Amino acid sequence: MFLDEMSLEDQAKIIAFFDKNKILIVSDILKGRGILSAGWMLVILVSNGTRKWSLKTINEAMNFFANGPVKITSKGSLKIGNITMQRKGGDGGRATANMLQFKINPVQIFDK
Repeated sequence: MFLDEMSLEDQAKIIAFFDKNKILIVSDILKGRGILSAGWMLVILVSNGTRKWSLKTINEAMNFFANGPVKITSKGSLKIGNITMQRKGGDGGRATANMLQFKINPVQIFDK
């Protein structure tokens, strides 16, 4: 089920939950927890033979990707700032198709 197929009341509850917990959720997505949690984000873009790179602290990256409202997209996914959350799908009907995936466009960090 896509989020836009839910009742408006349920949609509002989902948006409120993710809005209230946005920083913790973005931290879990980008940084992780424990001894192997990330401290930096490195993005390298190679295009037409030129190389461009950006090294940001994980807090800068989290602030950038968390910036923006929590909303339901026209395709029924959830947008958490600059992060899209959607049902994974595919996998030939296996149970893993019901997992969530979080998508970012790392080259957006160059616009920061």
